[in-house]
Amino acid sequence: MNGKFRVQRTSSVVSLLAAITTLGACPMAFAQTEGSTSRVDFGLDVSLLRSSGHPSWLEGSAGKLRFDEDNDGLQLTRGFLDFESLVTDTVKAHFLMEAYNDEFSTLFDITEAYLEWRPMPRSANRYRVKLGAFYPRISLENVGLGWSSPYSINPSAINTWVGEELRSVGAEFTWSRRIQSLGDAHTFSVNAAIFAGNDPAGGLIAWKGWSIHDRQSRFNDEVPLPPIPRIQPGQWWDEQDPFITPLLEIDEEPGYYINAEWRYGNRLLVRAMHYDNLADPQGLEDNQFAWWTYFDHVGVQATLPGDVGLLAQWMDGFTAWGRFRNGVYSVDVTFLSHYVLLTRAFDRHRVTARYDHFEMAEADTTPLDENSERGHAWTLSYQYSPSDNVTLVAEWLEIFTERPAWAYFDLEERQTERQLQLLLRIQFGRRY
Repeated sequence: MNGKFRVQRTSSVVSLLAAITTLGACPMAFAQTEGSTSRVDFGLDVSLLRSSGHPSWLEGSAGKLRFDEDNDGLQLTRGFLDFESLVTDTVKAHFLMEAYNDEFSTLFDITEAYLEWRPMPRSANRYRVKLGAFYPRISLENVGLGWSSPYSINPSAINTWVGEELRSVGAEFTWSRRIQSLGDAHTFSVNAAIFAGNDPAGGLIAWKGWSIHDRQSRFNDEVPLPPIPRIQPGQWWDEQDPFITPLLEIDEEPGYYINAEWRYGNRLLVRAMHYDNLADPQGLEDNQFAWWTYFDHVGVQATLPGDVGLLAQWMDGFTAWGRFRNGVYSVDVTFLSHYVLLTRAFDRHRVTARYDHFEMAEADTTPLDENSERGHAWTLSYQYSPSDNVTLVAEWLEIFTERPAWAYFDLEERQTERQLQLLLRIQFGRRY
């Protein structure tokens, strides 16, 4: 099957879901039954930036930050539109678009579009079915409107990568139950999904490494790769475009994930997941490689004494592309990251501190394709919301990385990159 047709088919499915969910958000589309709700929210971020370090990977180089010194000053950094509507008493529609002023797609494009069914409970068991395009249940940070983080502008390395490369086009089933024998505060849940359209996921993290930024990949984005030697014209792997289209189906085989959670009221949440896209690592369609990517993930969220919030996540995974020879693939990479975040809200103020650690190791010995790295990052964020519609944020981000592949681009292999970002977020919406 032609790769272009597959891109069009995936986009058509998402467009259809977007149309359905948009109808669900329109008050004239469905008769509003008693107790039904609909909402639409808009957000706009304007930032004053000061950055230092390597040129950004989004500017044709390989640095970790979204913005580099060439972007210093005032920037319109993000916009979003978030629809949600109760279509019936048990079916909810959700639709999310992101807007970025860059060259990787149209100004507006879709990041999520799904329907969610929650049947009326008839026992202590609760069920939920989600159908469409959605994020896998990983991030503990990105829980706000527009898949934003209420704690910082830029999420952790783990959740930055989730926003870059992971999306599910498929179905997710969730079962949950309060454990009466332990008291009503204890809830256990399991959710599992089968999905398509995520075969290139892994290529970006393998060839770029970890990053920390707030840009989410959308369904028609062409996310740029660093100018790595092996995909240049005339080189071994020049079939690969100089960009990744992460939300693409290549090998016609579905992937899956399974996730389990234990919640103790509002005081503690523990989450564990296994994810596997089951892609054929020799797959190639429309100048896009398929990457076999799997990982394990554990997350913990807790409320500490003094109403201090704690978030921590850990991810350990593998991604590979190419032929399997002598026990390794052409590109054979393991990746690991974890972070710890502390946050405290004071009325309309919030202070957050986060430490990230990240690393990558590779088993292959392919020349001119070194993908190992090791680093850490500190994020300090202060927020003030003078009203429900306005948020002011001051955020300091510092990333230290040792990545040998930077020498390919005449960049120092060891670098500390820094960014100071002052952000004004204007957010407004309507409920009906």
